[in-house]
Amino acid sequence: MFRSLFFLIAFFSALSSQGQFQLSGKVTGQEFKTLPFVTVKISGPQNKIFYTQTDSTGTYQFKLLPGKYSVVFSAINFESMSQIFTLTKDTLIHIRLKGNQHHLADVQVSAKKALIEKKIDRAVFNVENSISAIGNDALELLSKVPGVRVLNDKVSLVGKGLANVMINDKLVPLSADELSNYLKSISSENIARIEVITNPPARYDAQGNNGLINIILKKTTSEGFKGSVNLAATQASYFTASAGGNLNYRKNKITLSSNFNIRKGSIVPFEQSNVFYPEQTWNIINKDRNFRTVPSGQIGMDYQVSKKTLLGLSYNGGLTNFHSEENIKTKIYNQNNGLDSVLNSDANAKIKSHYHSANIYLKQSLDSTGKQLTINGDWFTYRDDKDRFFNNTSYFQNGITIPNSFAEYLSTSKQNIGLYTLKADVDLPYKTFKLSFGTKLGFIKNQSDLAFYKARNEGYEINPQQSNLFSYKENTQALYVNLNKTIKKWDFQAGLRGEYTQIDGISVNDRNKDNYLLLFPTFYVIYHANDKNTFYVNYGRRINRPAYRKLNPFRWYSNPFSYAEGNPFLKPSYNDNIELSYTYNIYTASLSFSKTTNGFNDVNFIDASTNIQAIKPVNFITAYHYQWNNTITFNAVKGWESINQLDVFYTASNSGIAQTLSSLNGFGAYFSTLNQFVFNQSKTILGEANFWYQLPSVDGLNQNKSQYNLDLGIKTLLLHKKIQLAITASDVFKTNRYRYNSLVNNIRQEYNNYYDSRQLRITFRYNFGNEKIKQPDRKPGNEEERKRSN
Repeated sequence: MFRSLFFLIAFFSALSSQGQFQLSGKVTGQEFKTLPFVTVKISGPQNKIFYTQTDSTGTYQFKLLPGKYSVVFSAINFESMSQIFTLTKDTLIHIRLKGNQHHLADVQVSAKKALIEKKIDRAVFNVENSISAIGNDALELLSKVPGVRVLNDKVSLVGKGLANVMINDKLVPLSADELSNYLKSISSENIARIEVITNPPARYDAQGNNGLINIILKKTTSEGFKGSVNLAATQASYFTASAGGNLNYRKNKITLSSNFNIRKGSIVPFEQSNVFYPEQTWNIINKDRNFRTVPSGQIGMDYQVSKKTLLGLSYNGGLTNFHSEENIKTKIYNQNNGLDSVLNSDANAKIKSHYHSANIYLKQSLDSTGKQLTINGDWFTYRDDKDRFFNNTSYFQNGITIPNSFAEYLSTSKQNIGLYTLKADVDLPYKTFKLSFGTKLGFIKNQSDLAFYKARNEGYEINPQQSNLFSYKENTQALYVNLNKTIKKWDFQAGLRGEYTQIDGISVNDRNKDNYLLLFPTFYVIYHANDKNTFYVNYGRRINRPAYRKLNPFRWYSNPFSYAEGNPFLKPSYNDNIELSYTYNIYTASLSFSKTTNGFNDVNFIDASTNIQAIKPVNFITAYHYQWNNTITFNAVKGWESINQLDVFYTASNSGIAQTLSSLNGFGAYFSTLNQFVFNQSKTILGEANFWYQLPSVDGLNQNKSQYNLDLGIKTLLLHKKIQLAITASDVFKTNRYRYNSLVNNIRQEYNNYYDSRQLRITFRYNFGNEKIKQPDRKPGNEEERKRSN
């Protein structure tokens, strides 16, 4: 491995026949205060011109060939300064700009970034430049990001699996349903960019084997009001309506922000499975219509205590009122494919849940060079109350009811999750390197009260063998350090994170108590061969702690023969990830490898003697994943921008339990094309056409079948672009079906699921107020544990 790395480094170094030197420096104002976003223009030999801007610390840098150059520094409200120099070695030029006596009253400067940007540790999708940002919510927008998939409202990375989602560097602390509801409450118009971080740096929690998706909301600066109202009507199998709005206000040292959204409607997911027992085949069809009413809101305040101190408070809360009407029909066939009997289950579930989240943070500037301390305190609580009533009736093949087969049941669950975290980060930029370090304390408590009843006479009688009190505690202490360094054409970033965790889970007479200390190194290298060719190498180690619901031993029955339950003794899994990437102008290619140890997944354990199907998560997977990714962006004709991606991957999975296949491996491939159109010169009539196709692939010990999806949209901007009107169609051909098969106890299982994803949506949005408001940069600090309420 070391020989290979040495060869790569030597190869990259040989690509440039001439040495380059670094020109760098810092730009300050009259009070020696650092000035960000100062334009730096370099004019050199053969009339070559280079541009850059100073970063948040006022620093800039170029890599240039030896020669004579002129440099010009310019910024709004400052006098421009120029200097001529001859570059023969690494050179520092520090500049102090003078204020311009003739200030401009109001200037707005905008520059269009590339739709996709590749950085040292992430890929960035600049939403502000995407037509997909009009008329969508955050969840729908994620499905338009290259490399990201949304299936049944669950977010994953192509070829890698489920990914954790963050908002402004903070993991969203909600279950799968609550997370999708929350993302649907965020208008894509409020999103600045989406960062896909396949190998997160040490600053982030080590939680999540498959990486992170970070949604960065738009920022603000100017004083005054700004707000919007939005309405949406969606037609799937049934109708759903949503409404909401946001309002921001800034005056002097105070910035206020708020939003509120409500969604009400229903969808009809469809699930079908076939289980091939030795002497029978069970065909199970689950038709479900579920209804949701989901209000949510957020309010925040920032107070600029002094030039160096910013204090912030925020609250975020929401509730879900859910109920469903289900019919589960199981047809049982004999070996001659003749109908033996039918089991019918009618059910309805009621779920009420709510969450509350509060954050307080302090950002303290330590000096004028960008050194700062950030402290975050977070509190989060989540509660739900679930009741599921269901009955079962069995019929002979001729439709006559089997005597004494009717029975009624009730299963209940109450869950209470509390999370408290305290986090501190220190950033220390120096002239030759950048250092950051920090710590985090997390305290989690999860309690569940589970019960199962059978109807007798006019009441319900509890079954003590299927009822349980479950208590789980988890405390984590973490430290990290991260270092960035640039040496000529090379950029380096290295980090180390240590996490010490103590857990204590109690379920009836079972207790799972453990503590462990783990280290998570990360390493990144970039080699800039020239202006067009860039090479990347990175490595990282991750942990995937189970979601709390997977630790809960509660049994959720579909019928007397089928139930799902958690596993209080489920352990974390671990991933080692290596990635090599290459970028040439509009083309990016990457080759990655990951190894998963102690991987866990849900397994449908089937007993042929009793026909009982028990779905339970267990640790049993060791997997190796290889992936080759290709992305190309081009403008074929004026008004048409296209992003195209092709992934080819190979997965080899080995099982540690006897009930499943001992191993399963195979290739898979994924293709997507994201196309944006501008139909008129004023750029007020827009369109999009997006398509993806997933070839058959291996997921753990499941074999997934192919699926594909087409989305279309037309959008218009009215009243000086204050009004946005969009009509979009998702899954036009109703082909986004999740189909797979598996083998457990030598019994084959086939699944065909569709989650009502073909939808027609009409969206209206009206923006009002000061268009230049920009929210202060803040990164509140709840981390990995909150996501695991899923």
